[in-house]
Amino acid sequence: MAVKLTISWILLHGFVIAFVLINLASGLRIATLSKPWLLELSALLPQGALHWLHIAGGFGLSATAIAYVIYRFNQRPQRATEAKGKTPTTETLSDKFHRSITWLAYPLVVLSLLTGWLKFFDSALSVTDIHFYAALGFVLYLLLHAGGYFIQYGWPALKRAFIPSVAESKPSWIIALPAVAGLLLWYGIGYQPSRDLPVKRIPLTTLMTIDGITNEPEWNKAQAFTILTRGGANFTNGETPVTIKVLENGTEAFFNITWQDTSKSLEHLPLVKTSQGWQVKQNGFNQFDEIDYYEDKLAIMLSDQCAPGGGGTVHLGPKPFTDRPANFHGKGYHYSDDGKVRDIWHWKAVRTNNMHLADDNFFGPPVKSRPGDRRYAAGYIADGKESGAYVMNWQWYKPEVIVPKRLPKHDELIAPYQLNNELGHKTNNLPWVISWFDYTPYLAENDHYPIGTVMPSVIYRSNRFEGDRANVRAHGQWKDGMWTLELARQLNTQSQYDVILQTGTCLWVSAFDHSQVAHTRHQQAIRLIFEKEHD
Repeated sequence: MAVKLTISWILLHGFVIAFVLINLASGLRIATLSKPWLLELSALLPQGALHWLHIAGGFGLSATAIAYVIYRFNQRPQRATEAKGKTPTTETLSDKFHRSITWLAYPLVVLSLLTGWLKFFDSALSVTDIHFYAALGFVLYLLLHAGGYFIQYGWPALKRAFIPSVAESKPSWIIALPAVAGLLLWYGIGYQPSRDLPVKRIPLTTLMTIDGITNEPEWNKAQAFTILTRGGANFTNGETPVTIKVLENGTEAFFNITWQDTSKSLEHLPLVKTSQGWQVKQNGFNQFDEIDYYEDKLAIMLSDQCAPGGGGTVHLGPKPFTDRPANFHGKGYHYSDDGKVRDIWHWKAVRTNNMHLADDNFFGPPVKSRPGDRRYAAGYIADGKESGAYVMNWQWYKPEVIVPKRLPKHDELIAPYQLNNELGHKTNNLPWVISWFDYTPYLAENDHYPIGTVMPSVIYRSNRFEGDRANVRAHGQWKDGMWTLELARQLNTQSQYDVILQTGTCLWVSAFDHSQVAHTRHQQAIRLIFEKEHD
């Protein structure tokens, strides 16, 4: 091993190793959200709230890279002096190999940091795949770099990599410590990145109709904020830009949200008659990760702080805590671990759009699991309601065959869905919602439907939600590859499960393209800035 190791070099080398390993481990776990095949490595990856760790690791690697450039600059005079009196030697094949592999690290570091910072600031450039491939490049680099030295020198290579072989005239290594420690401290004391969204104030007397048709002139006065969200299933390249406008009148806030979606997807887990009986059409619902037969959705999360990782609610992995059940899909859970709630507005194109509502939910501390529950949802909980419900049209879900709760009173009620099925399940001009009172309890003797019959699975059992769960009015319209959604909610509902809408409230948006949990996301929070504070 011909390299002369100084204390500075050893410290910088150690920092790089630590930050690269932190970023690889946390980054590969984060990547499982959009690249499910990586779940094959799940047992090797960390679990829990990892976004802050990945970002901190990126800060540390950035600072170490800067310190390394300074170190190399300071070493130039010493290297020039040594070169003058040095007898030229013939470079061996192994020396050439190690030198070429070492040079591979430089473009990988630059590419990883550049794409990482672009992702951190939610750049409109599509760099997610480049960032991922750079990470895979680091895996290959570590195997070739560390593995090559180990094959050549054995265990002594590890010892010699961390013991200085020469003294240095200048303590250049001091540069690395404050740079790395300063950035990590800057983040650790509570740095919460966000981007501001001005909220236009309108008179209280202004009529705003929540119908998904933004023809009120007030919307033309509101400032539009567009953010590129990434990582969702079925979207082109997994991405869709989301544009947000917000108005408020001192009592209520009004949201106008649009996003690109090439298909209007309303066919939510339909039932189909088979030779064995009725079956749920699905492609992932067994693991609560349906990516085909599902409705379009949009989720908005609100919080009184702007921490990364979805306000600190994202906990990755199949079992991020030891005393709760594992999730089926292996991606993770949403819950808060600071005792506070994050408000969730969950608009669903089938289940709530016909109610003219968004489902008002929240992320809170993880609840205890209950025996018999098929799905444990950790901290994802619905606000309380006084009445209203939708239910699925099966008595108990099984992947092979189910028994419907109800059958239509008249065949004409499901006749349009048979034509839709012949044209293809993406021809979504039907509501895909059935009324409880238009159907009768299932009896085998009344089940005369032929094989191939399709029936909606969503039943409105009673009226729309009433109570806390109905605090968010909402309605969406799809046209020409674009969803337009309007929402309205009181600024302060007085509910313990709702976040007050005011200056400083942070929000995140996630779009779902006929997927159950595989939604798009963005890094930085969007912070509301009200035009005028209220008395």
